[in-house]
Amino acid sequence: MIYACDSCHFLFSRTAPAKQCPDCGKESIREATKEEIQEFEQRINANLWDE
Repeated sequence: MIYACDSCHFLFSRTAPAKQCPDCGKESIREATKEEIQEFEQRINANLWDE
């Protein structure tokens, strides 16, 4: 599942339910929207070495 943090806007995935953001540590996380999931997948698939 993909999550989004409302505090720092970090996008991350977890296989188990998450309770806090791994980036800022706050508990203001939620399931990501469709648009956020697409952005997350684009970042994962981006090849930064080619740029």
